[in-house]
Amino acid sequence: MQESTIRAVIVDDEPLAIEGLKLRLEKIGDLDIVGVATNGDDAITVCQQHQPDVLFLDLNLPGINGLEVVYALQSDTMPLIVFVSAYGEFAVNAYELNAIDYILKPANLGRLQQTMERVRARLHPARENQEKYKLLSALGKLSGLRLTELEDWLDKDEPLPVLNEQELILKNSDNEQVFVPVSDIDWVDAAGDYMCIHTSQENYIVRITMKKLSSQLNDQLFQRIHKSTIVNVSRIKGIQSLRNNESMLILDDDVKLKVSRNYNLQIRKVIEERALS
Repeated sequence: MQESTIRAVIVDDEPLAIEGLKLRLEKIGDLDIVGVATNGDDAITVCQQHQPDVLFLDLNLPGINGLEVVYALQSDTMPLIVFVSAYGEFAVNAYELNAIDYILKPANLGRLQQTMERVRARLHPARENQEKYKLLSALGKLSGLRLTELEDWLDKDEPLPVLNEQELILKNSDNEQVFVPVSDIDWVDAAGDYMCIHTSQENYIVRITMKKLSSQLNDQLFQRIHKSTIVNVSRIKGIQSLRNNESMLILDDDVKLKVSRNYNLQIRKVIEERALS
């Protein structure tokens, strides 16, 4: 075993899921699976015995769940946590525990390789990369851009492309002009022949079609989730699975917006990509 080999433990209540994940991870050269477990109690024991560098952890486990496993493992030798789940609604809680990644099942090899790049960067950080990551993360919060987009920007001699620095000029129901800062918009929905733009300060009823409004909003920041609803993806706090391949988005102030099945896969992909940035 190479000195730089990354030691990993897999925890899932389904043996077939463990075997599938193990087979894909073993194709990544510098990774060694040192232990597996099928429940929360055994997960704690295996981690204490093997002291892995990274823990691939399912959330729904018999006995104590994945989040409780992490709470129990809190220590100076805490492994990096990668949650692997069929559900996206726990992502917010997972990242509050400083999980390095949150993967939706089934995870393909390409997605796992992205995760391992993050694991390697965290286990073997160079000071220059750390400072770069901090700077880009701060710029991401200001600009609304993903980390990958900001890394591309570093290689170009161009001004920072800030998505939020825009103001919409629209007509309200009284045919008067209203000025709506894009950075204030939480979500938009159809209101009969008008559109209702929701912000934390106030709501605007404006005369414009969904198609035309969508064309004025950057699709990196605003996504359709229903034929009559657009959401600012930076406001999303969580997602819950519903029947018929539909979902429910959770925003600030416990606002809940339904995602139709036509847009379900796309919004989940967007949430996952933003979590990686």
